[in-house]
Amino acid sequence: MKNITTILIAIILSSCNSHEESLLHNGEEKKSLNGIWKFLASNEISKDEVITADYSNWNSLKVPGNWDTQEKYSEYVGKGYFQRNFTVPKAWQDKQIRLKFNAVYETTKVWLNGELLGEHIGGYTPFEFDITDKIRVDAPNSVVVMADNTYKRGAWWPWGGISRDVELLANEKLRIVYQHITAEPDFDLNKINFSIKYKVENNEDNPVTVKIQPKIEGVDIDSLTIQVLEKSTATSLMHFESKLSDFKLWHFDSPNLYKLTSELIADGKSNHIVTDKFGIRKFEVREEQFFLNNEAVRMNGVNRIHDHPDFGNTEPDELVINDMLDIKYNLGCNFARLMHAPLSENLLKVCDSIGFLVVEEINVWGEEDPNSKPNNPTTKKWMQDMVERDFNHPSVVAWSVGNELRTVEPEWGEQHLTEGQFQYVNEMLDFVGELDPSRLKTYVSNTAYQAGKIGMEPYEKVDFLCINIYGNAHTIVERVHDRFPQKPLFISEIGLEQIGGTPASKLSDELVGYLNDLKKYPYVTGVSIWSYNDYRSNYKGTPESGYREWGIVDEKRGKKAAYYQLKEIYEGWNATPKNN
Repeated sequence: MKNITTILIAIILSSCNSHEESLLHNGEEKKSLNGIWKFLASNEISKDEVITADYSNWNSLKVPGNWDTQEKYSEYVGKGYFQRNFTVPKAWQDKQIRLKFNAVYETTKVWLNGELLGEHIGGYTPFEFDITDKIRVDAPNSVVVMADNTYKRGAWWPWGGISRDVELLANEKLRIVYQHITAEPDFDLNKINFSIKYKVENNEDNPVTVKIQPKIEGVDIDSLTIQVLEKSTATSLMHFESKLSDFKLWHFDSPNLYKLTSELIADGKSNHIVTDKFGIRKFEVREEQFFLNNEAVRMNGVNRIHDHPDFGNTEPDELVINDMLDIKYNLGCNFARLMHAPLSENLLKVCDSIGFLVVEEINVWGEEDPNSKPNNPTTKKWMQDMVERDFNHPSVVAWSVGNELRTVEPEWGEQHLTEGQFQYVNEMLDFVGELDPSRLKTYVSNTAYQAGKIGMEPYEKVDFLCINIYGNAHTIVERVHDRFPQKPLFISEIGLEQIGGTPASKLSDELVGYLNDLKKYPYVTGVSIWSYNDYRSNYKGTPESGYREWGIVDEKRGKKAAYYQLKEIYEGWNATPKNN
């Protein structure tokens, strides 16, 4: 446990430091806007009334935070308005200044000093505004945020509010927007194939030629030269190799991490230095099995819902760390599509550090999701934002474009993808393959074992099949394998019924039998039970407690009897599959 404790402390310290006002001495300064904001819940107030209000009459709410964790607003759905004043250092006079929100649920408008900066749709990915020409350096500034949680997908609670960090960022007029590193081992040739994609922003009034100098300990890397037009961005890709035997691989048993530090230089001046952690690993599909670093692996997990009665979906460090350490080290899990939405960045950092592999998914779910249509710029934006933010996390091994899309009619057992849903999945799989060809791609189906068949399911374009099973597990896996052979099958959700909310609540004998039997199928690469935790909901079938009681722990993480059953079952799974 000593190593686990060390990891935990390091992650907490790193996360806490990132929230403070700090001068990073790397060409970028940050100022946190977390803390107490003024708050008003109203579906009637007009825009003009909002931007001219006497905010001293509003209530107060902590940011990051959800209004529905407060008793007064626990059932409120609609628009919530947040306001706070802030100042910026005079030294920022000639800087390029951005206002960044790491997540607001779900539809957002932002005003600065009474002027609308813009709108954002989507509750789980970051967005920002360039406020260089709008900020007051010599006087207080007022920012007002509207968060509207009316939009709801899934059975979890649509927690309303500014759910992740808010910060001001100040840069030189030249900056690195992102650096995306891929480090893929070639075991036959004993080498690592590195590639780094850079996106550079130029806010100067003239074209600029910049030099980027990457550094990775133990690797000699040439610099890269990029030309960037005035008031624009440019991307460029570089490739290089290194000796594999000089490095340690990232694996769920040994999650070794390295640092990439890149310096942007123009006219002999350092403008921006960016550092990201990454891992060297190869996660691939060969016929009907997963391979991690040239080794066939079977991996199990649990689905974790971003939900807690005290914290809503804000994902504080302590909660995330405790949950993931429990899932990895106590339950013995190492792979899951944890949630039907982009995960919080601090959770991914924990997964990187402890060796937990994840499939990330955008929030497109169910039979009537209005976003499951082709040529949808909204879902493409969600996917692009998620991929760009999370590209460097070695824990992310695959992207999913949706969950349980299906027709409303006919009855269960005969449902299938609509033509529009089929086109949506096909198109989005192509799109995510363009965004990131280095990872696997999938979508989560519960129609593949109903009316779905080749020509009705996008079988050819997925690298592996994900299916959700709530009964008849043997029949379903055999049917899916017969219809869609030669691809791994991961049971992304499995369950039968809600477990119950008491410490004595247990998994049914039937479900225990399924979990024990599924390991006998060589093409089943693992299972993930729904779910780790109970979660707040008003979805049909929710008990009077107000929580869906599928969890092996309750909403406050109290362990049920089911927890210990699952722990014992997973101890019986082998990490390496055996062909029958």
